[in-house]
Amino acid sequence: MLDVHGQKKGLNLISYIAGDFASGKGGIDPVVEAWMSEQSALDKMYQMQEDEWRAKKRAAKNKKEQPEEPKLPVRCLTLNNTVANLAERLANTEGKHAFSFTPEADTVAQKWKSTMSDFSVMLRQSYDGTKYEREARSADAVNVHIDKLLWNVCMCGTPDALYRVVNNYTDGFQSRIAVARTPDNTFAPLEDKPYVLTDRQRDRIQQIAHLLPLMYGEVVLPKLEAKGREWVERIRLETMKNDDRTRARQRFRICVTAQRMTCCLMLCKVCETLIQKHGLTGAEAQLKQQPGLWKELLLKAQSPTMLETYDVIADSLLENALYFFRDRIENAFMSRDYAGGLNGERQKRGKNDSIFERLDIQFTFKQAMQHSVAVKGANVNHNTVRQMLKNWRKQGLVVLEEDGKYRKVNG
Repeated sequence: MLDVHGQKKGLNLISYIAGDFASGKGGIDPVVEAWMSEQSALDKMYQMQEDEWRAKKRAAKNKKEQPEEPKLPVRCLTLNNTVANLAERLANTEGKHAFSFTPEADTVAQKWKSTMSDFSVMLRQSYDGTKYEREARSADAVNVHIDKLLWNVCMCGTPDALYRVVNNYTDGFQSRIAVARTPDNTFAPLEDKPYVLTDRQRDRIQQIAHLLPLMYGEVVLPKLEAKGREWVERIRLETMKNDDRTRARQRFRICVTAQRMTCCLMLCKVCETLIQKHGLTGAEAQLKQQPGLWKELLLKAQSPTMLETYDVIADSLLENALYFFRDRIENAFMSRDYAGGLNGERQKRGKNDSIFERLDIQFTFKQAMQHSVAVKGANVNHNTVRQMLKNWRKQGLVVLEEDGKYRKVNG
């Protein structure tokens, strides 16, 4: 549990890797396979037990005595599933994280098409690690009561499929999903030897995945928290100068997501340090003998390089959120019309495109109105400009002079 802004939350992550066809999205499959290999082996054993139960149930179809259904903690969950089955699986994980991965996000879009709101609610609650309940009157129906829903989900797909999975822009789901883009390989030459994991890389991934469950508890990372607050404040000031409410709103959860992701990288770094020093067996013994060791090492892992990584992750998440969703978010909030499309590429705004920077040191309300229309379009009205100027005055960016003109404080 990581302390972020005074609240202790899990490191749950909902992610989507977007890319055009043949862009290399499938390259994540070997990484996931190596990462989950230990858990997958356990799950196969559980699934064999379930298969045995099903065979016994079929054999005892007309008998009075029926074999009792086992409640097995399968944690690698397919998304080609129903709401009820998935909820039941999540309830049986014994308080541990479940994980779902699909190389084709359309699996979700097709299977959950009529219940996409249920899928969205489950993912939102898993991101927050909050209670999830499902009630049904029938004794045979699935009833679940989960105190903390712990479920990490990773999807790969085209931007088209992304819009089929995330089709509501006002319910908070979009802000909880971390979106990445594959590099543009449209004109890249064909490689003679496509990149694959080496045996050493696969072994190291498996070793780190084996050690991570030995680290549990709550931790406060003051340097990472300070870096997060610094980033949020920088984006706040940038967006206020341009009255960019969409970008400003995105920064809240992106800060939290980026802190979680950086913390995960730091935990992996702790594991790697222990393995290099003691070997896998020795590292495991160290973590078992000294339950607080990982916290001490994690505090030391807040290196300048790791803190710079936070900025890279946060900036990337913000850029991708705006690249894929800006137009849709703004259309949804303005008109509740979710059919608005993303036309052309994302516009990158520089300093000269900021409303604040375009204005002279002294300016009138009329000039502020004109520049607001020039930057944001004809939908700007007097009330929005008044509120923008009010925000600038509150933050000490401008002052209102006796003649009714505004003057920038720092000129």
